[in-house]
Amino acid sequence: MPSMLYMSSPINALLEGFYRDDVTIATLREKGDFGIGTFNNLDGELIALDGRYFQLDLDGNARPVGDDLKTPFSTVCRFQPTLAEEISGPLSWEAFSAQLKTILPSDNMFTALHMQGRFRSVLTRSVPRTENYRPLSEATDHQKLRRFENAEGHLVGFYTPGFVPSVNVPGFHFHFIDKDFSAGGHLLNCEPEHLDVRLQVFFSMELTLPKTLDYLTASFTRDAKKDLEKAER
Repeated sequence: MPSMLYMSSPINALLEGFYRDDVTIATLREKGDFGIGTFNNLDGELIALDGRYFQLDLDGNARPVGDDLKTPFSTVCRFQPTLAEEISGPLSWEAFSAQLKTILPSDNMFTALHMQGRFRSVLTRSVPRTENYRPLSEATDHQKLRRFENAEGHLVGFYTPGFVPSVNVPGFHFHFIDKDFSAGGHLLNCEPEHLDVRLQVFFSMELTLPKTLDYLTASFTRDAKKDLEKAER
């Protein structure tokens, strides 16, 4: 049976400041062995690779997580790549971003990407633990940056088509973890030297909608595009 992309919640809930949900890491493990997300109250970045789930804290330090932690927003899958590419550099962030677009099978399909290799530099961020109702664009004002120089590691992430901006982050969204699985964060910028790239395209997805009162009574009529761009960059 083909692998299905699983999303624990739509991104619009996170943008409005709904940072608590009841989806556990145990549930994510049932759905996939590869993915990214965050934890309740934005308490660290989430990255999963080869079935190992990690929490990347405010300082960018990584630690394995148990099944009881919960997530308000995550995207995971059973990673079964069908395409392989190589990216050789060194490349600037702009050149890397442009080359990524050329290796996508289609702009209109969800795609999982795993990139492993060497980087001249990597810039990541994490945001501080945040209580409900503070918009994500404000929470990221207090993000903490971490730079890695001459690093080896992994980029884990997804490409989302532009026609579903209320469901997931449009375009590319990556988290980074170093080769020792000791540090990383949400990717802001990188300059790769050489990367082995594996891709998987999805023709179907599963989306869970939050059951919280906040979500059930919310109005999502405003255009949150600018907030999302600010939060992700």
